[in-house]
Amino acid sequence: MIRFDQVTKRYADGTMAVDDLTFEVGEGELVTLVGPSGCGKTTTMLMVNRLIEPTSGRIFVDGEDISEVDPVKLRRRIGYVIQQVGLFPHRTILDNTATVPALIGWKKSRARARAAELLDLVGLDPKLYGSRYPEQLSGGQRQRVGVA
Repeated sequence: MIRFDQVTKRYADGTMAVDDLTFEVGEGELVTLVGPSGCGKTTTMLMVNRLIEPTSGRIFVDGEDISEVDPVKLRRRIGYVIQQVGLFPHRTILDNTATVPALIGWKKSRARARAAELLDLVGLDPKLYGSRYPEQLSGGQRQRVGVA
């Protein structure tokens, strides 16, 4: 569950990116933020994992106020796909997918095994794509790696 409670983001120059936003997304629900360029969609998303801090209001994930959670630990437990995918160009697809498990201390073999499962889940055969690099994939394939 994600809940925004009167969240506002105002930048130092006075720009109001998000103004008094309140909504809730229940577990298992899908939500789409729709609006014109510059209306605060990306800012809203970046506040969920504290890449941008709100000026006021509170955001809760699973009932926990995220302002009281270590941002790095918060980000590691939230799935998030950025607009430009964000894969490491010098790492293979399998190693890109194993990044978070490795960061949280999984043994390399376990992280790579889970990465292979996730690649398979998004329709990319790990035997075929795991040793490739991001530049060797189509945009849609790179997006699926980002999801994995």
